[in-house]
Amino acid sequence: MELRITRKNVFEFAQMIAGNAICAFSMACFALPYDMVVSGVSGIGRMLKESMGISITLSVAVINIVFFLLGALLLGRKFAASTAIGTFAYPFFLGVFQNIEVLQHLVDDPLLAAICAGVLDGVGLGLVIRIGGSTGGIDIPAIILNRKFSLKTGTVMSAFDIMIFLIQIPFTRTNGIILGILYALIYSVVMNRMILLEQGGIQLMIWTDNLPAVNEKLLSMDMGTTLLKARGGYMREPKEVIYCAASNRNLNRIKKAVLGIDPKAFITITSMNEINGNGFTWDFGNEVYVPELEDRIDGHELEQSLAEPETAN
Repeated sequence: MELRITRKNVFEFAQMIAGNAICAFSMACFALPYDMVVSGVSGIGRMLKESMGISITLSVAVINIVFFLLGALLLGRKFAASTAIGTFAYPFFLGVFQNIEVLQHLVDDPLLAAICAGVLDGVGLGLVIRIGGSTGGIDIPAIILNRKFSLKTGTVMSAFDIMIFLIQIPFTRTNGIILGILYALIYSVVMNRMILLEQGGIQLMIWTDNLPAVNEKLLSMDMGTTLLKARGGYMREPKEVIYCAASNRNLNRIKKAVLGIDPKAFITITSMNEINGNGFTWDFGNEVYVPELEDRIDGHELEQSLAEPETAN
């Protein structure tokens, strides 16, 4: 079977490597030097170092490899391939950064260190997870329990993280516990924002007495619209409502355009985490606004006709 390496594959590989490097940097240069409790395999490694003197990098590498082999055995080669980069890249970068003396204690304030660790770890994890990758480690037993016993992955991972936090408490001062909790909260928020980066947007519902003009204006601005049948709740009169999904950066343009035509238009705006489809995750690439309705061509039909091979006469 021929193996094809595309530009997308190279980009995703580079993103996985970069994400793991950033996670390792945040752990080695901001979290561990300030004696914070940390989650995941790094937390287990920290506990082993405090109790038995074993190197954190060595512990993380060994545990990651054990979990990787367990996942490959129970979940198959495809799963192993999806976690291979994180399994080996993270402990490698962790060891590199821990051995560079100048990178230790980059800031004087432990609170600032917790903030930096949370932001960087969130960015790194977000880069990895948004392309469907995994950092390996504690993710693997959670996924195994999900596949084999239908336990919720998020719940299992939270339980593991809490347990790992608790086993570090005897070796950690109060400041380290509080800073570790702050670090975990920050990286959770940043990670979720990174995962949804450029995938979200807004949806607008527009009630206007000048619907044709408003609708045509939005279409001329390359905004897709849908006309929904509605009925007023008080007078029960039939109406049409304009539905429009758009990126956040176009919100003010749309509002200005609508209110410029109908200052009394009623507009509701809702934030959306993710939008998939034409104009967002892909484009027809051949849609052009045509003022006259009878001259318009349905974009889906045009796309299908272009994709069909020509038949010889």
